[in-house]
Parts: sequence; C-alpha cells; structure tokens
Amino acid sequence: MKKQAAIVLGSILLLMSACSSQPNSTAPETASPGPSESDSVAPEKKIDLKVGRYSLPTWGYPEGDDFANNIWYRHYADKFGLNVTHEWTSLQSEYNEKLNIVIASGSIPDMLMEISTNQLETLVEADMAADLTDVFNEHASDLTKEILYGDGGLGMNSATFDGKLMALPYMTSVIYEPSLLWVRQDWLDNLNLPVPQTIDDVMAVAIAFKEQDPDKNGKNDTGGLAFSNWLFDGITSLTGFFNGYHAYPQTWLKGDDGKITYGSIQPEMKNAIAKLSEMYKAGLLDPEFGMKDTPKVVEEVTGGKYGITYGRNWNVYMYGAGLEGQPDMIWTPLVAPSADGKDVFANVGTTVVSYYVVNKNYEHPEILIQLLNEYNEMAYGPKRNDPEVKKFFAFEDGQTIVEQGHLSLVRTLTTDEATLKSLEYVIEAIEKRDPSKLDEALTETGKYEPSVAYLDGKGTGYMEYHQVKGFQTTIEHYGTDRLIPQAYSGTTDTMRDKMGILGDYEREMFTKLIMGAEPIDAFDTFVAEWKKQGGEQILNEINAVAKSN
Repeated sequence: MKKQAAIVLGSILLLMSACSSQPNSTAPETASPGPSESDSVAPEKKIDLKVGRYSLPTWGYPEGDDFANNIWYRHYADKFGLNVTHEWTSLQSEYNEKLNIVIASGSIPDMLMEISTNQLETLVEADMAADLTDVFNEHASDLTKEILYGDGGLGMNSATFDGKLMALPYMTSVIYEPSLLWVRQDWLDNLNLPVPQTIDDVMAVAIAFKEQDPDKNGKNDTGGLAFSNWLFDGITSLTGFFNGYHAYPQTWLKGDDGKITYGSIQPEMKNAIAKLSEMYKAGLLDPEFGMKDTPKVVEEVTGGKYGITYGRNWNVYMYGAGLEGQPDMIWTPLVAPSADGKDVFANVGTTVVSYYVVNKNYEHPEILIQLLNEYNEMAYGPKRNDPEVKKFFAFEDGQTIVEQGHLSLVRTLTTDEATLKSLEYVIEAIEKRDPSKLDEALTETGKYEPSVAYLDGKGTGYMEYHQVKGFQTTIEHYGTDRLIPQAYSGTTDTMRDKMGILGDYEREMFTKLIMGAEPIDAFDTFVAEWKKQGGEQILNEINAVAKSN
C-alpha cells in the first residue's frame, strides 16, 4: 500500500506541476491504447535522437527496465529505427529551471518535451525551433489532427508564429479542472449531518468536524476546512470556495466592456476573503496554513485530520491512500456550494498544457509527428484495449498497477468534446454493468473494471470509482456551459518580468487578509498596488494583443 501511495503521490504532483506551468491542469490518466498504423522510417535506417527529459523517483519499471531502457524506447527502435539517448535528465521539480539554462546556452537537444509558452516564444525568437508546417501536413494522421484541432484550433494557433507551426501542443480537456467540494461522508453520517449545499453549510460542517469528534476516536484531533499556502491549486485548494462567491482567481477574464481583466482583483474576491477571515477567527482554519504547502496538507487530510476540502475530480487518489488506517473512509464529491443560491461557474485554464519542439538543425523533424501519431493510435485508436497495447501504459506489480504511459516521448490528451462523451460512456457502462459501452470511449475506460469490482465488493477500486463520481458531479453541473476559460493564454513582455513578483504579492496579501494581519479593506490597497507594480501595464499589453487579433 505504501508503494502504491508513493506512486500515486508522484503522479499527482507531476500532474499539478504540468498544470501550474499554465493553468490546467490536471490531467488524469488516458485510456488503454491500441496499435498503430502511422507511417514509419524503415527499421534498417537507424536514426539518432537526443533528448532532455525529467523523471520522478516514484516512477516504477518492470524488472530489467529503467528510465533509459523502457518499453517505449524499444518500440521506437523496432518500428522507426530510432535510437533515443538522454543528453541530460533532471528531476521533474528541477526541469523548468534546467530548460531555461539549456535554452539560454543556445545549445538544445534534438527535441524538447513539455516546454512552457515562455520557453517556446524564446526559442522561436532565437531562431532555434524547426518549422513543422510541412512535415505536419505530410505526416500527421487523421486521428492526430482530430485531437490537436479538437478545441477548435486554439492550441494549434498558439503554436503558430507568423503562419508557421513551430511546435506541437500537448492538449488536455478543461472539463477536468472545476474545483469540487470533497467531504468525508462517513463523518457526516457519524454526526447525522446533511451534505453542505451553501457556503454557510460549509462553515457549519467545518464547525462540526472540528468540535464534535467526527471520527469517534474520543480525541480532539480534527480540524475544519483544509487548504494549503499555495491557495489556488488542483488539490487542497480555495478555488472552489471563491467560485462559490462568483470570483475567479488567477484568471484572465473578459469583462462586460469586452476588455480583459484579472480575476484576482475583482470585488467578488474581497467577499470570499472576508468569509475566510471570519472562519479563521472562529478557529475553523489551520492557524499555520500560511506555512504548509500542498504535500503537507495532503498528508494531514489523508491522515484523518480534515474531512472537508476543495479540489479537482482526481483528488480522491490522494485521500484514498488513507484507507490503510481508515477503512470506513468515504469521500463524496459535491458541486462547489454557492454563497447566494445562484449557479456556480468554474474558472479553468486553456486546452494546452505545454509544447513539443524540434531543434532547427535536426535532420528528421518528421519524427516528432510520427511519434505523436504512434501514441495517439495506441492510446485512442481502435485497438487501444488490446492487451499487447495496454502494457505500454501500465503493468501489474503484485496488486499495484504501475503506470508506463508517461515514458512515451510524446503524448497528448483528448479535448473537451471527446472527453465528455467518453466520460458519459464510462459512467453508463458502470451503472449498467455493460462494458460494451466502452467501445466508443477514447479515455478513462480503465475506470470500468476496478469500479465495478469495488461496487460488487470484490476489488480495491475505491479511488477509481470515486473519481468517476467526481466526473459525474462535474458533468451534471458544469458540462461545458458553466466553465470560464482563460481569456488570454499568451505572454507579454511585462508579464515575463513582473508576473512572478505579482503572484507572490497576491498570495502574501491574501494570506494576511485571511489571517487578519491586514483589515479586509486592505484588499482595495492590494488592487491598487497590483496595478501599480506592473499589473496595469500587463492588462494594457494583453488588451492590445487581443484587439489586434
């Protein structure tokens, strides 16, 4: 169980980090894949490919395999004659810094994986990235085109400069991003409490969980609402709480006047902070939250200190690790409650997680497209459920399922329309115990067997089933018409220089306001200072770009 928890923790932190490079994300597991019919280089023609990659110490491998010798690399050699070598590697937590150093040196590997918008723009401006326009048109499969254009072309447009395709986007679905309210149902049952439906209910449940011994262990060892000093993350977050006040933190919003503004400086934010300050004074928030990062708070939630928190549909994978010591633990995902009874909308990111780039001097830029074709065919093609293909995405180590899909050099996820349909098929299949419904689903089909086994009392699919419940809650309430995406996904000159500082200032001020170190009206001072320190100039630059488009 400890090994499984470690693998899950590493995977979730990887997802969080990928999303934090821009907003999103999150991105859950893909479906079981299928064999490919994509074009390939004749195996007798050997091609070298040097890459720089990150890894996590929690990644697992079958016996005899390792990071540099894995099932994907051997497949590339067999099918494409490709010899993949690591020019350098880093820990995932150090990857962004390593990329910046490598890019600044002017000497990059043949291919760069999962780079940010800023890094892509730097490479293009320095004339270091290959123009992929022609090789994409020539080699991209119909399935690859369908996926990459699944958001209406927004992702591909973001990778296009002066009419030239300079990168391939790593796509995702923003339907995964709404922040839900996760509540310990077993604690509610122990105290005979209904599920919270309003913000006041959230406060009432937090009081009860803190004061009424919800775990019935006879100890005063439980708290109220859990969140970390990161404030707006995918897990142990405050995003859903703010959404309940119709506030959308760290989001570029289009205002009623058509201009783009910043969600964190809107008056609705002040109302939500005032409520949090009230809860802090009532002892319902951890007095040390300002010093606790997300992994620490997750540890406390998993350990049974907290039973109410906000986060995305996949959060149960973290909390489910606590089953070892709390077998009766049940987490229920709920729509973020509203402060005024009006519909709650969720701020989400964009459909692009990151980008793949080829060195301008590399002789075989078509390899990037061919590798993505291969991944898509295996992940989403007609043979994706073939056992021989599934092993590229996971293997069994005793009772533990160990992921392998992240070892693929290039990958992407489905976008909203395909994801929504797939989730509906998966939910219906589980409800009707009918696996034939999975035939049309492109993603999340791996949830079916463990969920059914869990419901039938025959398996350990607790986390898979409760994530499906999170999917269901998200679809039924948010769909795609109650999502507020980023109105701007690029980077401006001032944003590069100032956004990091402004983000730190925002987090610092919100923490002080919640803890009462500053009066609530100091929020207005924060807004003025945010604009003065560069925020106003950033908004001017964003709106100038938006107007020109």
